[in-house]
Amino acid sequence: MDISVYSIKTTPDSKITEKLAAHESFVLDEVDRTTMGEAVESLEKMIESYGMKCRVYTKGRSATLAAELAIPLVGWAAAAAMGIHNLATWNPDYEIAKNMLTGTLTVTYKK
Repeated sequence: MDISVYSIKTTPDSKITEKLAAHESFVLDEVDRTTMGEAVESLEKMIESYGMKCRVYTKGRSATLAAELAIPLVGWAAAAAMGIHNLATWNPDYEIAKNMLTGTLTVTYKK
């Protein structure tokens, strides 16, 4: 699947909402790490404005969880939290993957 990449700095909201309405997956690049939370909030509102649900997660969290499981109490608490989060966001229309290292948000249509 070919996913288009757009700079969050130069892409207007109208282009993003157009992609969401068409149920397309895409990547937003050049996301400033200090404003990533705001960008995610904005995306969530756009998705929800179409009556759709979304799940937000940090890319690479499964690898982090595997490392945390080596420390029993911390690992099990993290695994439980991830399970609860997945249940709370059951069957999302979109997933938003935050990647703090690369400064990207990967928005994937799931249905």
